[in-house]
Amino acid sequence: MGNRSRLLVLGMLAGYLLAGCGGERVSPVTLEQLAASAPAFNGELVETEGVVRRFEDPEHYWLEDDAINRVAVTPKSAVRDHVGDSLRVVGRFSYHPAEGRRIEIDPAATAALRASAR
Repeated sequence: MGNRSRLLVLGMLAGYLLAGCGGERVSPVTLEQLAASAPAFNGELVETEGVVRRFEDPEHYWLEDDAINRVAVTPKSAVRDHVGDSLRVVGRFSYHPAEGRRIEIDPAATAALRASAR
């Protein structure tokens, strides 16, 4: 793919992400960054990646990296079929000291991200 084609694809991806997220800026971050500086990202739209893990009782899911940095993800339906897979997602990050770290996945922005990776 030539440079011009790459720029077009990147521009389309940015447009999809912004349209899917109401025009907000998406911050690409690692799980390590979210774990180390959770309050700084509270309320932000983020793009991150990790391996999907599941806990049975009560059923919940999270993304995890090799250093065991974890962030819970919702809705369950967005990740349920990806347990054990590395997954890149876009969503709203939230942090509360008593409740932990969580990303509510934005389905449209995440689908656009996946489509651009193909």
